Amino acid sequence: MSLFVLEAAEDDDLDAILQIERRSFTHPWTLRGFKAAMADPARGRLVVLRRHGAEPGIVAYAAYEVTLDELHLHTLAVSPTARRLGLGRRLLEAVLDLGIRRGAVSALLEVRQSNWPALALYRSSGFETLYVRRDYYEHPREDALVLRKTDLRSGRGAAGGSSA
Repeated sequence: MSLFVLEAAEDDDLDAILQIERRSFTHPWTLRGFKAAMADPARGRLVVLRRHGAEPGIVAYAAYEVTLDELHLHTLAVSPTARRLGLGRRLLEAVLDLGIRRGAVSALLEVRQSNWPALALYRSSGFETLYVRRDYYEHPREDALVLRKTDLRSGRGAAGGSSA
């Protein structure tokens, strides 16, 4: 049996995060990007979902920031070997709860229009398309859908138990 714990990312976690990132995206974030997400805890955070017990290690991560009253989810990924276990949803809910604790009342993100698994997760979590950013992504060039969730407190229970 495995236990999953949300924690603030540490420098020692960056190799595992980069492996997941590179396996998940055609245009991955760089080490520099992840370090920047860790550098300003007043605005941004990089969190990991770590498995304890059988096969311990990082199975997912997310980078986000809260500016004024809006959470911006920069990236979220689950290891290919841990997908379809509900971990993406758990991580998203935890990040939204962390945003609420930091004063966010809405959330914003960009997603490739062809990323159907992510779109299904975000839409089932209450995100709606706000607008399209043409040719936002490179490698391959593709439009981004900008999604927004308003009123983060409605219809959700707190994930709780996190200090990340």
